[in-house]
Amino acid sequence: MEKPRLLITTKRFGQVSREPIEILETAGFTVVEKSYDIEFHEQGKLTEDDVCELIKGYDVIIVTGIFPITRKMIESADRLKMIANRSAGFNALDIEAARENGVMVTYNPGANADSVADMAVGLMLAVSKRMAELDRKIRSGGWERMMTSDLYRKTLGIIGLGNIGKKVAKRIQGFEMTIIANDIVEYKEFLEAYKIESVSKEELMERSDVVTMHTPLNTSTRGMIGEKLLRLMKNTAVLVNTARGPIVDEKALYRALKEGWISGAGLDVHATEPPSFRPLVDLDNVISTCHVAGSSKEASLNMGMQTVNKIITYFKGGMPDCVLTPGVTFPGEPMI
Repeated sequence: MEKPRLLITTKRFGQVSREPIEILETAGFTVVEKSYDIEFHEQGKLTEDDVCELIKGYDVIIVTGIFPITRKMIESADRLKMIANRSAGFNALDIEAARENGVMVTYNPGANADSVADMAVGLMLAVSKRMAELDRKIRSGGWERMMTSDLYRKTLGIIGLGNIGKKVAKRIQGFEMTIIANDIVEYKEFLEAYKIESVSKEELMERSDVVTMHTPLNTSTRGMIGEKLLRLMKNTAVLVNTARGPIVDEKALYRALKEGWISGAGLDVHATEPPSFRPLVDLDNVISTCHVAGSSKEASLNMGMQTVNKIITYFKGGMPDCVLTPGVTFPGEPMI
């Protein structure tokens, strides 16, 4: 029997450790490693037609959640059985096309939740304490002792109380902050255990000293944080986004920061990446990072190992966890 062929499309998969790749090879896969990360696609170096050709001859491909896998790519594949998304987000994948064509799609919710939660708290502190601004002053030869703000005993508003939102809530306990939250799901036991009050988005924006975003990007959340909600915030408040850039209306946020509706923002994600709306990221009261909240060494290895376990389970004829294509089962006999 021919070995199943596997294509890794991102250099991130083996960047921290070769262990996940070695496990796949030992299990019986022929592994091909390439670097087709999203930046190549955005710069026009990798077209949709290119990807259609590249994935031919492979039984499984490993992708990141922001690498676009379209219906055309899926339908042009000649032997594709599985798309293993190493990330938690999956908004760039055509899930319905995969399901219709009998292609298993998996993802890793929570695999990098600790890393993102750490970054969210870090951005809260960095913006409130004006760390980047003070650092720039020092580097340019200046010395200005600016007034900053504390997190201690303030109010934190968490929009999205899933895997990451919960971890942020746990981490923030040491600051003795009052925590309020908004989510479409009711996490009654968690709310009670951590003394979190469930409120509307409007009330959350009005009461919070810091608002942190932890929702997926979908039709209901795209542009969710716009002028209407931003105008409800305190002029001393901080907005942190480590979720997805398009959740926030960047032009409205720019006005809020420029005109003093709010005090500052910490942004790990942007509407377009790299950010094209430069006026926002050039503001002194904004700290921006390069969509790296979930990219710690520990999170990368965890995502790799979880991905490998799902692939091996499926190619042995089993059903992996965290499936995005319910009803899809392995075609034919197991291959490993």
